[in-house]
Amino acid sequence: MLHWWTSAGERRAVEQLVQQLDKRGIAWNDAAIPGGGGGGAMKVLNSRVLARDPPDAAQVIGRTLADWSDLGLVLPLDEVAQRNRWSQSLFPVVQRVITHRGRIVAAPLGVHRINTLFYNQRVWARLKLSVPKGWGDVEQAAATLRSAGVAPFAWSDEPWQIATVFETLLLSEGGPALYAELAATQRWQAWQDPRVMKALERLRWLRRLNGETAIEQRWTASARQLFTGDAGMLIMGDWTGGELTAWGAQAGRDYGCAPVPGTAGMHLYSIDTLAMLAGTKKREAEQERMAEVVVSPAAQLAYNQAKGSVPVRDDIDPTQLDECARDSWQTLKRADSPLLPSIAHRMAADEATKDALADALHRYVKDPAVTPARAQERLVALIRSAARSPASP
Repeated sequence: MLHWWTSAGERRAVEQLVQQLDKRGIAWNDAAIPGGGGGGAMKVLNSRVLARDPPDAAQVIGRTLADWSDLGLVLPLDEVAQRNRWSQSLFPVVQRVITHRGRIVAAPLGVHRINTLFYNQRVWARLKLSVPKGWGDVEQAAATLRSAGVAPFAWSDEPWQIATVFETLLLSEGGPALYAELAATQRWQAWQDPRVMKALERLRWLRRLNGETAIEQRWTASARQLFTGDAGMLIMGDWTGGELTAWGAQAGRDYGCAPVPGTAGMHLYSIDTLAMLAGTKKREAEQERMAEVVVSPAAQLAYNQAKGSVPVRDDIDPTQLDECARDSWQTLKRADSPLLPSIAHRMAADEATKDALADALHRYVKDPAVTPARAQERLVALIRSAARSPASP
């Protein structure tokens, strides 16, 4: 099993899956590839597939699933899905993500919410701060934090982390309708909208709240700053909650979470999925059994409680989730909630486009000479090029 779950919280989630699979006589031979965002793991996976030595299962998500299915690299799971009535128990958005050309191409594991603002609950109580609902609240909290000797934000200049923050700002500044246009590669003209420039300006503003001390560090280091109270806030996907929990923190006591300002009631999602890869080993029966187990209610709760994400099923008991995960799950459950695919985490963009956008944003925040207008021009050019590519849908 090839994946990139290597942090403390992610390893706890993997252990939960291993235990559930072991009960069904399925051995998990781990092939974990470190590296935030999964870039390293995807390179290793691509190499193994090209060498005709694919793993039995791998963490393959978003656009890559469709591309690999078209190439015949992924085993369809239609019989498993039908036998276990996935269409009746999965959230509709999950069902859509794992379906390609009418076939079920992956086993879904959990749904992550990207537009999450974490804050240190103990620092908040000590400084008598209110939960930020708007950017003005964030600015006021930042001033109070600085006065108390606390960095307002745990921040990293790693390209994928910058892209993660930026897409939440696109949703915040542009709203769900514009974001949906931005996430559709063929609609490159949407990137010319003035609200994209506002998101770029907001990105630079957020980074400057800490002063000129931004560095590149792993996301786990940023989470550690939040955990210790060295930083007050962190914008990151809810896998942060799994990491904080693995370190002994508890939602509502040690840390809190809220939607990023301007995104309340919205869900910017990334969905963990396992693809069963076609190979020469002929293990279809075991692969199908694995898919069946990981989508079962017991495995779903065990995995997602450790991971920080939420079950892909709409028939679980939400009281078994912590308050952060419960809000995420209930947002998915509401019929009128805007559900938007992550651009930075492979839900809406292919690997090359995702990486190109992250690199462009990285150059923008690192070089003060690059104006928001120039950065927007670069993003438009990148998306326009991707729209012309035969790989685009």
